[in-house]
Amino acid sequence: MKRERRAYVVFGFDSTHDALSAEALLEDLGIEVVPIPTPASIGTRCGIALRMPPEQAERAARYLENVGLSKAAELVIEDF
Repeated sequence: MKRERRAYVVFGFDSTHDALSAEALLEDLGIEVVPIPTPASIGTRCGIALRMPPEQAERAARYLENVGLSKAAELVIEDF
């Protein structure tokens, strides 16, 4: 069975600590996050980014902002 590519939203962070904290918080909230290497197009920030389904991105961003942990960059990618 061939897997199809689909769109995902990627959040970049300024530090590894922020990325790992965001991952734990979002998982506790039920957001489907996957840590990935930070895409080059986001720039030279932390080496860890978080990938999530686009339908969960707005909720994730709002929650992180409310707890004082904002993303430094956002990007839409296609992945498997």
